[in-house]
Amino acid sequence: MGRFRNWWHSVLVLSQQSPPQVVEALLLLLALPLLILWLVVDTWPYLALSLSYIVGAIASILVREHLAPSSDSHQVRATAFLSLLSLLTGVGIYLMKTTSHLWQLLT
Repeated sequence: MGRFRNWWHSVLVLSQQSPPQVVEALLLLLALPLLILWLVVDTWPYLALSLSYIVGAIASILVREHLAPSSDSHQVRATAFLSLLSLLTGVGIYLMKTTSHLWQLLT
């Protein structure tokens, strides 16, 4: 119980010091299970929702860094890059599945 209390306290302190970072982390944490769920279930709403979370996180990161650049810009760029990579991977997989299915229908 003590670990959970310490963890929750650190989340509360971080949310008071930097609310945008908490929102970005939450968006990315919600996007990952949705992407995994989309790979298992293969229905497009999971992909669309996870991609919108990722785009929201990327936009929030870029706006925050533009308005107030941080000292750890390397970590921020790495997070934005991983988010963009996840976005492009999801879109690429979806397009490959959709076009291959469409191609089979046409031939």
